[in-house]
Amino acid sequence: MPSSTTTRSAWERTTERQRALHDLTASVEDDPMTLQDAVRRARTETFGSLEAVLLELHAQWVRTFDAHLDALMENGAYGDQEAVDALWARTTRALPGTARVLDAYADHPTLVQAHAQHAQRTRRSMATDLPARWTSPATLVRSGAHRGWRRRALSLLPH
Repeated sequence: MPSSTTTRSAWERTTERQRALHDLTASVEDDPMTLQDAVRRARTETFGSLEAVLLELHAQWVRTFDAHLDALMENGAYGDQEAVDALWARTTRALPGTARVLDAYADHPTLVQAHAQHAQRTRRSMATDLPARWTSPATLVRSGAHRGWRRRALSLLPH
């Protein structure tokens, strides 16, 4: 049986991951141009895979958003799409580095699946949709029918 002196504790691993997430999001918040390097650093130094980084960031987003969503539900906002959109925008302002990274990787299959599951839970619990993007109120396009709009729009731009 390994002793606590030879293996890191779950607490130490969790702390290390939280610090890495903080460093990643703070770096992106301070300078969006560092996004790719910051993600690469977090992946190689702490998480081991891009999927692990994205899932951790998405989980952080969901915890923050859903905590406030619960308050909306308690205040009778069932079906209030405007209130959910406003909460999404507030979460973006509260977690700008996280939002930027999630938006940059929005088409990654791991994140597409995680976001679809979150959207489905929200649809069931609130009878509302979630935006498809994280970073800008101007891009608050609902999940579902409009998915892929960014890819189509970019394909129309001259290269």
